[in-house]
Amino acid sequence: MMARLLRHPVTVGVGFLIASTLAATLADGTVKDLSERLQAPQVFFLSGLIMAGLSLMAARAGAGLGLFTTNCLKTTVPGLLAARSVATVGASLRFFYAIAKIPLAEIFLFVGLMPLMSALMSKRLLGERVDGTAWAGLGLGLLGIVMLFPSGFSGITAGHLAGFGGALLGTVSLVLSRLMARREVNTLVQVFYPNLALAAAAALMLPAVWQPPGLVDVGRIALYSTLLFLARWSMVLVMERLRAPVALPLMNVQFVWMVAVGYVAFGEVPAVTTVFGALMVMAAGAIALLEQVRIDRLARAAQVGSPAPVVAE
Repeated sequence: MMARLLRHPVTVGVGFLIASTLAATLADGTVKDLSERLQAPQVFFLSGLIMAGLSLMAARAGAGLGLFTTNCLKTTVPGLLAARSVATVGASLRFFYAIAKIPLAEIFLFVGLMPLMSALMSKRLLGERVDGTAWAGLGLGLLGIVMLFPSGFSGITAGHLAGFGGALLGTVSLVLSRLMARREVNTLVQVFYPNLALAAAAALMLPAVWQPPGLVDVGRIALYSTLLFLARWSMVLVMERLRAPVALPLMNVQFVWMVAVGYVAFGEVPAVTTVFGALMVMAAGAIALLEQVRIDRLARAAQVGSPAPVVAE
C-alpha cells in the first residue's frame, strides 16, 4: 500500500513541489541579500549562464546513464518554449525588484495570487475545468490574500506592484510549462532555454550597471543559481503530474519557508493578520489537493468499471 502510494503521480508531484518551494525560498533569501549590493542584470547574467551550464551538465550526465534516448535539449514546440522564456525573464526581473523592496513573507501574497490567475488561464489554454469545489478553495485563498496587507491596500508600494507583475508573468510561465509537458518529453529544455534567455536579456542591460562583484558575491550567485536550477526543474516535473489549478495553490506551503528564512536571515516578523491570511490561503491549497484526489479516484473507478471491448469473431 505504501509503495503504491509513493508511486502515485499526485504523491510524487506533491513531493517535487515541496522540494521546489523550499529550494526557491532559499534562493529568494540568497538573492535578497545580493540585491543590497548588486543590480538585477549582474545577478541574472551570471546566474542564467550558470543554470544553463547546469542544464548542459545534467543533459550529458543523463545521456551517459542512459536516462535520455534523444537530444534532451532539442524541443518539438519552439513557439511555446519562446513564449515561456519571455514570461520567465519578465517574472524574474519583477520578482527581483519586489524581493529587494518588501519582506519575504509579503512576497507570499503574490505566490498566493498565482492560483487565482491560473484558474482563469487554465480553462482557455489547457482546457482544464475548474469546478465548484476548486472555486470555493480559490475564493478562500483570495480572502486570505486580502488579509496579507495589515494596513489595507493603501499600503501597496512599487515593490508590491512589481510582485504582482511577477506573479502574472510567472503564472503564464507555469501554465505554458504544463501545456509544453503534454507535447514535449524533454524537461530540461524548459530549464535551459529560459535561463539562457534570462542571461541574454541581462547582458543587454549589463553595460549600464556593471560593477566587479567580490568573490563572496560570486559564490552566493553560484549558490542561488544551483538552488533555482533545482527549484525550476522540479517544478517542471510537478506540472507534468498535477493540474495547474491544483499545483499552484499547493505552492502556498512556501509561506512557511519564507517566514522561517525571513526571520532567521533578516529578522523579519510577519504581522498576525499576515499569518492568519496565509493560513487561509494554505487551506485553499489543501482543498484543491483533495479535489484532485477525488477526481483521480473517480477516473480510476470508471476505468475499472468500463466494459471490456467486444472482439468480433
